[in-house]
Amino acid sequence: MKSYVIILACAALVAGCNSNPSGVASGATNTSLAPSIIWTDPWPGAVGPNIMSPNNVVIIRFDVLMNTHSVIHAVSISPTNQSVFIDTTRAAPVEGTTFDFPLTPTPLWLAYLADSRLDARFPSNYQIYYPYFTVGQKYTITIGSSAADIYGDSLGTPAIFSFTPEPYFRVTNTLPMEDDTAVTPLDPSLTIRFNAPIDTGSASGAFSISPLVVGNARVYFTTWGFYWSPPSDKTLASETPYTVSIAASMKDLNGNQMNAPYSFSFTTAVYAVTSAYPSGTTVSPAAALDVYCNFLIDSTSVSPSFSISPPVTGRLTFGGSQVEFTPLPSLATNTTYTVTVSTGLRAKNGTSVKNPYTYTFATRNQ
Repeated sequence: MKSYVIILACAALVAGCNSNPSGVASGATNTSLAPSIIWTDPWPGAVGPNIMSPNNVVIIRFDVLMNTHSVIHAVSISPTNQSVFIDTTRAAPVEGTTFDFPLTPTPLWLAYLADSRLDARFPSNYQIYYPYFTVGQKYTITIGSSAADIYGDSLGTPAIFSFTPEPYFRVTNTLPMEDDTAVTPLDPSLTIRFNAPIDTGSASGAFSISPLVVGNARVYFTTWGFYWSPPSDKTLASETPYTVSIAASMKDLNGNQMNAPYSFSFTTAVYAVTSAYPSGTTVSPAAALDVYCNFLIDSTSVSPSFSISPPVTGRLTFGGSQVEFTPLPSLATNTTYTVTVSTGLRAKNGTSVKNPYTYTFATRNQ
């Protein structure tokens, strides 16, 4: 027999205010002894989008310390499939009254669709799962009657709550994100991800970008969305706002149509030299010098815009967005060199770099 002197006094006070503030249906027959659920995430009846905790965790809080094993094995979700189910191997108490139940996809390749470019915005080691919540599907969590507190008192009858994480077909994230600036004009590789596998037949006419990119831009329709990049011989304009649009005619494989058109905008970076090689103070005298740009280079502008001091004879080669200078003969040993690329360097569309670029390095003793 356990003591209830303080516990019952507190319980009576709580019950007088609100015996079940979460609204979760709980049918315990002995309310003076049975534990109850006081809070859940998602909230009962919640409708998305964006109602799930990170990693798609369902959180359940009780009013008393619970027996971990009994709680974890008493909770289930319906409907369940290969990508939405409660992973009891990862379910765990946050503390004695609160429990996390991850909805983890399986098999891993089916719905764990990590995209390094999209996910780079999250902290390192932040696990991002994308279970396949069916569009328009209501999911029901059941806490079975076997869930018991540390004293052995059980719920008595199951507690149930439901939520709808994805009420309609939609875009979930993009790269670049809305209003991003300084986006590389060179092969920006736009990415648009949806909350369900897409109908590629409807996708072909749904995508557009403005200003229009001249040429046959590469648009790939994958299972979950678009990957877009300009033609291999084109560069986006510098310092220019672009708007990407997805028409409402876009559908998923189940025929669900977007409830509204979707668009996002970004602005490209200024044309510039982005990096150069080599660097440091121990460069080999035999090293070639490489300069990298964020645009496709007009080859006729390279020679007049490139200089090195002290002067060095050599051969300039260029292609795409890269310039390479090969010293002939080798660089002098134990010497500091300064490389300058002037504003005379132009992109293929005729636009010059906005600012000159200068960097230094030193050769080592041979």
